[in-house]
Amino acid sequence: MSDRVTRFVGLYATIAAAVAAVVAPLLGLAYFAIPIGAEEETGTVAVWAGPARELAGGLLTWAPPDRVYASYTQVFALIVPAVLLCAWVTRARRPHAKARLERWGWRVSLVAYGMLAAGLAIVALMLIGVSGSSPVLDVAFLPLVLPGIVFGTIGSTMLGVGLLRAGYEPRVTAWLLALVFPLWIVGDFLVGHNSLGLVPLFLAWATTGWRLFRARWTASGTREAVTIG
Repeated sequence: MSDRVTRFVGLYATIAAAVAAVVAPLLGLAYFAIPIGAEEETGTVAVWAGPARELAGGLLTWAPPDRVYASYTQVFALIVPAVLLCAWVTRARRPHAKARLERWGWRVSLVAYGMLAAGLAIVALMLIGVSGSSPVLDVAFLPLVLPGIVFGTIGSTMLGVGLLRAGYEPRVTAWLLALVFPLWIVGDFLVGHNSLGLVPLFLAWATTGWRLFRARWTASGTREAVTIG
């Protein structure tokens, strides 16, 4: 793989994390504004959603609620592939993993990231012509997006623990991956939307992505690895 492609993937992952940090809360708020999401704005969700809605202002009212939700979903679909690509490039530069936990972490994560990216791409295309509340979206959400999120977060935590044991650098990536599943639970069930729970996943790969973009980083991700560039 050329250095140019590697650097592009690294920059893509870094930008995707920045975009996710901004778009995820807006996507969550937009979801609560459509009929199917309004029913879920209760308890802990209402604590932050009310003040955040006032702060967001015109970012949520520039179009009808369905269009706003669809647009932020489509933006999210554009950045999710960055997670898959960054993880894939990183795996390609790692030596063969000896620990079973890391090996299975890579397998589960990469397959799940691919499912999530493909599912969201289909949803984004469908949203061009259907409402965000349409049950038709379940055609892509149930078999691809939902399992992609669940297994992607579980696999990420497995991978993160395995990378921590292997001495992976940057350590921030390994620690964030190790915490992805519990943080997704908090984001989904307490904060109220899947996209918010996935922000730590974007940040995890952005820290490695930044190393990729900087051109000279450890090829294996360990302290003993050789550098490239």
